Amino acid sequence: MADLLIQRTKTIVLQLFVANDDQDVFEAKRIESELASVFSIQSDERIIVDDSLYVVLGSSDHYVESSLSKIYAYMAAKELDALIAPLNVVEHYVKGLPMLDFPTLLSQRPGLLEHLAPFLKVAESIDGQEKEYLLDLTQSRYEPSTPFYMAIPQSVPHTQALITFLQYLFPLY
Repeated sequence: MADLLIQRTKTIVLQLFVANDDQDVFEAKRIESELASVFSIQSDERIIVDDSLYVVLGSSDHYVESSLSKIYAYMAAKELDALIAPLNVVEHYVKGLPMLDFPTLLSQRPGLLEHLAPFLKVAESIDGQEKEYLLDLTQSRYEPSTPFYMAIPQSVPHTQALITFLQYLFPLY
């Protein structure tokens, strides 16, 4: 209980949700530990990676419904920086909530945008626009054998931290 109270007082630097990671490629504790070093996390800060979510569209399972709702709630509350999940899951959210496309996110970082360009995927948004809303992570640092994609809510709260995370995922060689 004391740890929970302490954690609530820390500033969130980056918050990521991972859904349907059956192979545990994006394991939360490992990523949080790695990113703590990348971000030089101080004692009053934290990075949150929630890898316990499982989404099956159309399912009436309570756990699945809770995961689906949690992702919607955090995006609506403007607290989520990115969602990592299989294609059908991220496309579902892109079609249902306002998202930020990668060229807009990286407009001030043309070198990084060019580096990520081969991994960007077009998807249709809530308003019917087709833009590069998805980032294929199969060639990232974590190399999932099953394709996983990243989508970014339009209200991403920690833009610079997310850009640093992208640089970590796809290092420039």
